[in-house]
This record gives sequence, structure tokens and C-alpha cells, in this order.
Amino acid sequence: MTLALELVTTVEDFERLRPTWNELAERMELPEIFYRWEWSFLFFRHCRPDDELFIIVAREAPGGAVAAIAPLCIRRTRSLGIAVKVAETIVAGLADYQNILVREGIHRGRAVDEILAFLADRADRWDVLDLQQFCSRDPTTFQMVNAAQSRHDWTVRTHILTPVAVRDLRPGHATEDVGRLRRVRSRLAALQARGGDLRLSCEDFAADWPTFRALHVSTWPGSPLGRDKEGKFFDALVASEGMREHLDLSLLLLDGRVVAGHFGFVDARKAYYYMPARDRSFHNERVGAALLFALVQHHARSRTLFDFMRTLGRYKSWYTDTIDMNLRIVIHRNSSVRALAYGIFDVTRRFLLELGLPRALLRRLGRGRS
Repeated sequence: MTLALELVTTVEDFERLRPTWNELAERMELPEIFYRWEWSFLFFRHCRPDDELFIIVAREAPGGAVAAIAPLCIRRTRSLGIAVKVAETIVAGLADYQNILVREGIHRGRAVDEILAFLADRADRWDVLDLQQFCSRDPTTFQMVNAAQSRHDWTVRTHILTPVAVRDLRPGHATEDVGRLRRVRSRLAALQARGGDLRLSCEDFAADWPTFRALHVSTWPGSPLGRDKEGKFFDALVASEGMREHLDLSLLLLDGRVVAGHFGFVDARKAYYYMPARDRSFHNERVGAALLFALVQHHARSRTLFDFMRTLGRYKSWYTDTIDMNLRIVIHRNSSVRALAYGIFDVTRRFLLELGLPRALLRRLGRGRS
């Protein structure tokens, strides 16, 4: 049976999708906190005021239950002086996972194939489909690659972006670096012996949020919490009713001073390690590592997974050897001049990197280009 597809292009229609969207996100086989309506709606409103909505909603029948959603928008950019229309997921950069949302029980391949056919029929609306942070953990990612590659008039490129690690919190299910974690446990015990105060999953989120926000900006000068658009987005996100039960904020205090903090999310099965911060003057006391150890132990009481998400700092691998990959999928029509202009710098950069040009030099070239 063919799905009934519709295109959402107005903020009003986007807003009306809220209950349906969140119901779908909760009924996925592999749900993620970043798939919730609040992330996409609030990010679009605060961070993408100049872009166009291009949300594809697939229903089992006209007016029927939603089977899948492609949360896309169109960004207009220029490359080599050529105007390019890029279709991409609404949330860019700040969400560790993105994907086509497919309800459990719906055939992923069928849903993805029909969404791509819908996009092909509207090829005049976009030049490049640039999908980032699609995780290898979700089979929908590979259904997307497979369905796109089956179209002989399209070119498909896939790139590994970042590794992601997840610890299974069930006793005996994770392989860990026992020696390193024993030392971190000892460090936590020493801090508590000095009067360290652990406040895990703070009950008064609103009161502690400004403190954490200031600490994160101090720790990371490039923090999105310190930027205008992204800062307003996060303030709106943490204030939204739909996210209230999913917020998780923890702090470590010494002598009444916040020396480490973490802002993340929780759902029924998983804790998300999202924004850590620490007072750099306490670096030698390993306050960040101690707080993380306490977080893992705390969430093991009520959840089955601890998701470390993007980037794999060595300390994350102490907890697990289970690693997935986030991918970037770039799709465009064959022989598209606009797509060539859009991708030429990225392809050239990767080629030079494979030849052995140092990464530091490539980063400097990238800054010069921007």
C-alpha cells in the first residue's frame, strides 16, 4: 500500500504537528530525545529564521496515522559564486542524532523510498540533500543510502563524521577499563571526604540552570549557551512543557562553589551525556571525571543505557568498548553544477587529507575560506 505524503511549509502547520510528531517519536523502535518536536520547532524558530520549512509527513492513508516524518528545511547558500539550495535536517549541529522518523512496525525501506520519490518529484526545490548525524545504530540510515543509490540519476556520498559510544548499564553487560575507573572512583571518594557535595538530577532545574550556563560558557568560550541565537534556543527548550520531564542537570560543589556540572537528558531507557562543564582551576582534582562516574552510577539504578554521544574522548572509552558511527549522507542529481560547487571544497579537503596534508593546516584553510 502506498503511503500518503504531504509537505509542511508553514510555521502554523508545523506547530499543529506537535502531538502527532511526539507520539511518532515515542513509538519508534530506536527513539532519541533529539527527535522530539520541541527540538525541531524551537531550533527553527530561533536559529533558522531565513530558511524554508520542507517537512515531509507520510501517512498510512490520507488523513490517517502518521507513519514517518522527514524533518527537513531548505537553506540557501552560495559556493564559488553559485547559488545553492540545500535540503537538510532542521536541527543542525546541536543535535547529536538526526534521521528520518519512522514509526515502529512500518517498513523502513518502504517509508524511506517513498520519501525520496517525493523529493525527486520536487527536484526543482533543492540542489543538494545534505543529511548529517545519521547514526549507524539505526537501520534507517542504511535504508536511506541504499534507496538513494538505487536511483541511477543521483550521486550519493557517505562520510564518517564522529564515533559515538554507549554503555549498557545492566550489570555485567559492559566491558570497561577496570583500572582507570577504579582510580576515578577513588578520586570521587576523596572529593566527598573533603566535603564535596554531589547534586545529581537537581530537583530545582530553573534555579540551577543559570549557574550551569555560566559555568559552561566559562569552561568552553565557544559554548552555544553564550551565543545569541543558540542561547535563546536552549532557554526556550528547557522552559518548554514537552521537555520538562526529560531534562537532567547535575552539579558537584566544593566549599559551596560549583566546580563541575552536567546538563543532559533522560528518557525511559537512556541517559544522554550532552554538556559537561568544569571549573578549570580544579583540573588537577579531576572534578569532571568524578562527576561523570557519579552520573553513570546514578542512572544505572533506573535506566539501561548511558549514551556518551558524539566524539570519543579517551575517558569515554574507559566505560565501554561499544562504538557506533555518525554518518553524513550527501545526495544530488548527476552532473549538477550547483552540487559540484557546493561539494568541491569538502571533496578537495578530504582528498588532501588522504594525501597526508596536516589537519591543522586544513583547519586554517577552512577558517580562511569562511
